[in-house]
Amino acid sequence: MKKYIRWYDKDKYLSAFMRLLEDLDPEAQCEVAVDIILKVPKIIEKDYEKFVKIIADFNPREYQRWYDKNPNLHAAIEALRDLDEAQREHLINQISDIVLKHSKDGTV
Repeated sequence: MKKYIRWYDKDKYLSAFMRLLEDLDPEAQCEVAVDIILKVPKIIEKDYEKFVKIIADFNPREYQRWYDKNPNLHAAIEALRDLDEAQREHLINQISDIVLKHSKDGTV
């Protein structure tokens, strides 16, 4: 039996970040999601409005994944998916302090 590997589990660094993010309370997840959404256009050098439209086009029809239930979180994760490995690592380094702060505060 073959185990299904999620797209973000192929990168150990990203996989660890996603596990931390999944364990945060919904309010903290939303804070991180908004931070990602605000930072990605700067990393990929796209106009923010164009970026939001691109992300909106990936609106899930069925909410099967843990991050699909929150529209902000869904948009942020889809944005991460479109970054190359170096861009993702740069972004995660920028926002890891928020995730770690919430996980250390016991809000996980």
